[in-house]
Parts: sequence; structure tokens; C-alpha cells
Amino acid sequence: MLGSITRMTGSLTAFWIESPDLAPPFGYGVTAFSRSDAFELIRSYGLRLPADVSQLRVTEGVRVSDLDADHVVPNIGPIVVRGVWFPFTKVGV
Repeated sequence: MLGSITRMTGSLTAFWIESPDLAPPFGYGVTAFSRSDAFELIRSYGLRLPADVSQLRVTEGVRVSDLDADHVVPNIGPIVVRGVWFPFTKVGV
């Protein structure tokens, strides 16, 4: 069991996803296993993404220090667990 937990957490990546529909510097912050997992998580939270995800600007491996310090950082949830951390609503899926 511990080995599978280590494998799962070792493959998580923090993504910052910006859409032309969202006002900069705001976007979605999500930690997921892959880009497609990140998009699925965002949609499962009831958040909008364009049908054509190629319009999105996706930053993989984003760090807290890369984010807007005035609005995003004070309002994020935990970035080290799988889920949407900005906008933050809850822990878990």
C-alpha cells in the first residue's frame, strides 16, 4: 500500500491553467496526474473550460512563488494534494 501511495504522490504535478475567457492574472490552479486529469478535475468542480483546450495556456510544475502574490497566493488551497487549489473551495475530490 505505501508503495502505491508513494508512486501516486510522486507523479502529481501542479498546473496553472489560463483561458482567454478568464481575466489575467487569474486562472485555475490544479494538482493532477496529467493535463487531461487536470482538465477533468476542473470540470468536476463545475468550472468552465473551452471545448477546444488548445486555446489554454498551461504551465506545468508551477510553484507558489510563480503565482500572483496579491490575489492568488492568499486564496489558494493545498497545492501538494490532487485537486483544484485555485479557486479554492474544499480539500479532496
